[in-house]
Order: sequence, then structure tokens, then C-alpha cells
Amino acid sequence: MSLSLVKGASAPAAKSGAPQLDIRAMSVVYHTRRGNLRALDNLDMTIRDGEFVAVLGPSGCGKSTILKIVAGLLKPSSGEVLLNGRPVDGPQPDVGIVFQQPTLLPWKTVLDNVLVPIRALRKPVGDYRDEAMALLRLAGLEQFASHYPNELSGGMQQRVGICRGLIHDPRILLMDEPFSALDAMTRERMAAELQSIWMAKKKAVLFITHSIQEAVLLADRIVVLSERPGRVVEVLDVDLPRPRRAQVVTDPRFAQLSAHLRAYFRLDAQAG
Repeated sequence: MSLSLVKGASAPAAKSGAPQLDIRAMSVVYHTRRGNLRALDNLDMTIRDGEFVAVLGPSGCGKSTILKIVAGLLKPSSGEVLLNGRPVDGPQPDVGIVFQQPTLLPWKTVLDNVLVPIRALRKPVGDYRDEAMALLRLAGLEQFASHYPNELSGGMQQRVGICRGLIHDPRILLMDEPFSALDAMTRERMAAELQSIWMAKKKAVLFITHSIQEAVLLADRIVVLSERPGRVVEVLDVDLPRPRRAQVVTDPRFAQLSAHLRAYFRLDAQAG
């Protein structure tokens, strides 16, 4: 395969239509024994249907807090969060979540782990078995449907977690640094797998990461957050064609985007 971008691929088109997620002037203040801690400050963010948006920022800037609020697990101190035009006021059935760890149930098979959200939503499991197998096929795991989590590698377990997040056909998929516990080679492979699954399913994705390379490789747009309290300092369009193979990291535009982002976090500064 050539080291250039895939021939015939086109740059991602701008998303249109009503937003799946709309965050307006959102702030979060934690009340602790040592006083008030402002985690997020006056945050605005929009994700449209089928759009892959990465949130990039340093540790402790409130990235995971955003995900918890969108999932309805935490309430903001002020501001407004809308999913498909409706306020988020608790756990949302139209949201899929992929955590940092796969958190699979060890006593259930791969197929049954994928179907856990269906049982939680009290939907007829039999109606979703074909879809579960289709997702496992898409993730390259069809032959492991009857295996148990301890029979899978870490990357395979996380792919099961992605299938589980998609099984109930959510409007938006929330991903909280899903590859952070994986080794470098597995992490690179998983990024490619995720892109393939996303291009097939075309779900809106909110992807939390502190990896610049991961953000540029996967996202349509990157929301850059400041140190705590997290504020949006830039929303960067990633104008690289899809599909993005691993070799895209050698493209000059990839290097330009990465260098631009690195400057925010002083990663190129010389030690003195």
C-alpha cells in the first residue's frame, strides 16, 4: 500500500441538519471539603448526525465530566445540554457508552455481553440476536461469539464493548478514552477497527482522548480544552480524506494538524 492517502478518497463533507448533541454555556462546579472546584467553564459544543468529534485536553480538564453529563449520569451546575433537541435530565436510552475498560461480565459469552443493554432496556433479546451477530461480524469477532471474556485479548474485549455500545441503535456513541489501557500496537489497530465500524454505522460519536495522533486520525472535528477549568480554546476541522489508513501519519497535513495541537500543550518546548 502506498504511503499516501487512499486513492480516490475524498475529504470529509461538512455535516448538516439538526445537532444530535448541543451543549450551551455549560459549567460544572464540584463542592468539596476544601472548597468549590470549577471543572468546566462556559462550554459550548455541537455534534451533528454521523459526525465524529474528539475532545482533546490535558488530564484533569473535565473531559470525562462532559461524557458523564451527556450520558445523564451527572448534572451540570449551569447551562443546557440537549440530545436530539431534548434536555438531558437522566440516563438516556438513545446513548451508547464505551468505557476506558471493557467491563464485560466474565460469566457471560461474547454474544450475551453484547446483548446486555437489550436486557437492561427490557427489550426482547431474541429480536436483537441477528443484529448482535452482525456487529460482531463487522468487528471481526463473529467466530468468538460463544467465547468468554477471559479467552479474548484486551483489544478484542474492547471491540466487544464497542458492539455492546451500538446494539440498541443509539443516536450517539460516547467513548471515554477507550484505548488508553492498550499497548501501542493494539491501540493503533483498534483505531483502524473503530474507523471501519464508524464508517459502516455512521453514528454521531463523542470521543474523549488525550492522544493527539488518535484525535487527528479519527475525528471530523477536534474540540480542544484548556487546563482546568476546561474551556474550549479551539474547534479544529480535520480536513483529511477518509478512509484514513495508518500511513496517513506520514502525510504533511497530518503533521501540520498535529503540530498545531501540540503547541497548545507545549509538547514541543525544549527542557531548560
